[in-house]
Amino acid sequence: MEIEAKFRIDAPDAFTQLPQLDRLGNYALHPEAEIEAQRNTYYDTDDGRLRDARYGLRTREVAGRSVVTLKGPGEVAAGVHRRAEWEFPADTPNPAAWPDAAAREQVCNIIGDAPLVQLLTIETRRRHIYAERDGTHIAEISLDEGTISAGAKTQPFRELEIELLPDGSPDDLDALTAALREHITLIPEERSKLEQGLALLEQTGS
Repeated sequence: MEIEAKFRIDAPDAFTQLPQLDRLGNYALHPEAEIEAQRNTYYDTDDGRLRDARYGLRTREVAGRSVVTLKGPGEVAAGVHRRAEWEFPADTPNPAAWPDAAAREQVCNIIGDAPLVQLLTIETRRRHIYAERDGTHIAEISLDEGTISAGAKTQPFRELEIELLPDGSPDDLDALTAALREHITLIPEERSKLEQGLALLEQTGS
């Protein structure tokens, strides 16, 4: 289960301020020096079977590696997203070639024999900041900037995500969000990047 808070960031200087902080409230911060370049490609059938079932499927290329992520239906409240997630190393969206049996079965049950086609791409520059409590990493703060490309349209984005790690709790998520609000304006983002891309794709087809 993935639990994360997503926020839109309008102030361009916020992403230069946050990596300079060494604490947020009771949490020590550990920013990574390098910015991670990602290329995310999303897939579905021509008739949108994954979308209709509220699933998202992507491949992510980063630093010479390829990872497949499958996200299931979830719930959103005030920018906090909760949903099932499967993630594993693979370089193809074809479920027949996946090592994860549960994800493979889930997708095959939804799409049947229909082939997958590329929907859209998202290029992301991500800065990782880890939040630590009592010597344990409990959350990952991601500073994301990039471009969504769908059909003939493109759309820039600037977002901050706080994703709970296994040792984190919803109370940690609330505390980190409150502490961040003392430094920057957080605008809850109810839509995933995929949902934003699908909306852009609909504009292309209109």
